[in-house]
Amino acid sequence: MAYRRIVLRRDFASNWQTNNPALRQGEVGVEIDQSGSGYNRMKVGDGFLSWNDLPYIDDAGLDIIRTEYGDEVTFELGLNTTLI
Repeated sequence: MAYRRIVLRRDFASNWQTNNPALRQGEVGVEIDQSGSGYNRMKVGDGFLSWNDLPYIDDAGLDIIRTEYGDEVTFELGLNTTLI
């Protein structure tokens, strides 16, 4: 069995804000924490809005995902992202 790896688009807050890219519809962007707290934040693109205009996915947004797709998958706000 071959394993596949999915890598999400990720960067530091300052780079996201400076470059301000528009994420494609459904594209996930992860803001990597630089404070050392271990918590990262994410946004999901709509194909139109730039990074600075997109809202962060918070507990309410994750609740919508849980309602839509069920409880068989656990989502956490504290994404553990390791730069490779």
